[in-house]
Amino acid sequence: MQPNANLVKASNVQALSHWQINGKIAFITPTNKQSLNVIWLQDDQNYKVTFNTFLGINVLTIIRNQQGIVIEIDDQIHQSDDPQQLIFELTGWWLPIDQLSRWLKADIQAAEGRLVLDKNKQIREFTPICNSSTCQSDYTITYNQYRNVQRLTLPHQITIRTSGMMTQTLKLKIQQWR
Repeated sequence: MQPNANLVKASNVQALSHWQINGKIAFITPTNKQSLNVIWLQDDQNYKVTFNTFLGINVLTIIRNQQGIVIEIDDQIHQSDDPQQLIFELTGWWLPIDQLSRWLKADIQAAEGRLVLDKNKQIREFTPICNSSTCQSDYTITYNQYRNVQRLTLPHQITIRTSGMMTQTLKLKIQQWR
């Protein structure tokens, strides 16, 4: 398989604006656990995220483009100015979808919250700043594993714990960056 030209060109994660990941995600709440395959296609600020069962059956598709955000579930189209709330209403998942595109790459600055770095200066844990007017839950993002992909070191296992109004753990295992 040919390496993605954008991964080859990017000199750092901040410069990486066109990419794709393939992987698995688990949504774990106190009462439920669900595991799905995920494909995330990012093109600058636009993205398309699909969640499929292991048999390839589409569960949810989320698209953000210049017109806004569209969520497709059960062959129905939904639109919202608050995608996180809509995803929760439709699925029960508390998914910080707009923040995830940067969190997946570990594209985080110290001013955004508390960072814990490892001996290689890679982010091991990130707790974003949260105040009641901007978010309803507190997050802790743990980067469990990094791998070299072309010239970049990118996360391959991420755990996102949510507390506050919604208690949930997301476990993401990225199998491939493109």
